[in-house]
Amino acid sequence: MFNYRDQADGLRRIMAKTSARIISVIGANGQPASQWMRQLATSMLTPEQRLLLVHAHRQPAMTHSLQGIAVQRQAIQRGIFKHPQGYDLTCLGENDLLTSPLSHDLKTQLNGIVEQLAYDYDTVMIEAQLDSQDYSLLLPVIAAHELVIQMDRSEAAIKSAYATIKHISQQHGQIPLGVVVTDANHDQGNQYFMRLNQVCKQFLGITLEFIGAMPAETAKAVTANPGRATAEVSKQLSSTLAFKTVAHRLEQQRISMPSMAVA
Repeated sequence: MFNYRDQADGLRRIMAKTSARIISVIGANGQPASQWMRQLATSMLTPEQRLLLVHAHRQPAMTHSLQGIAVQRQAIQRGIFKHPQGYDLTCLGENDLLTSPLSHDLKTQLNGIVEQLAYDYDTVMIEAQLDSQDYSLLLPVIAAHELVIQMDRSEAAIKSAYATIKHISQQHGQIPLGVVVTDANHDQGNQYFMRLNQVCKQFLGITLEFIGAMPAETAKAVTANPGRATAEVSKQLSSTLAFKTVAHRLEQQRISMPSMAVA
């Protein structure tokens, strides 16, 4: 089994026909949204739950990808890394999948691996993107579960998000779609969400869900200036609260999905 902490647990989940809740995040431009996914994963993690974060391609300090494991037929455990924050970490491809597309057979293999891993976790978060060749979602499992669009507060982001949502609806039909607006407070984020939601309803017949807003990145070193240090701490607390709010909203938006187990 794939849970190296409890090898019987995966078998129990398969026998019970239960798998993880799968949430995927994609940038408004159809590319991965890796900048803040780890902090969101930390915010969603609870002591009694297991969470797996799946990056689109290999990150620093990772020695194996699921792509390499599939090609070399290695044990899946080699591709799972324990993050200091308490969740597990893996990645799909060796390189940027936009410049190094995967074959259909390899995508099918990776999809099967992710589905199997899902039986070993309570939550799986996938860094999604569109295939550069046909604009479909990289893995079919992503289209079968919840998908969150991450967009910033700009006119260009609204246009990009609309184009991405249009591609997704054309390839996969109507699937649950939420929106997080970054570099914005709640009111600003809601304003931009409403504009995107309006055009999606008007031209695509799709209604989106507003998940929340995130302030600008605040992960900066605190200087010796007491005033600036206080301001930075305040920003960091605001950012942490925003991530917690989004994590809570995602929990509230939990959608019952059919089990991925084979009957």
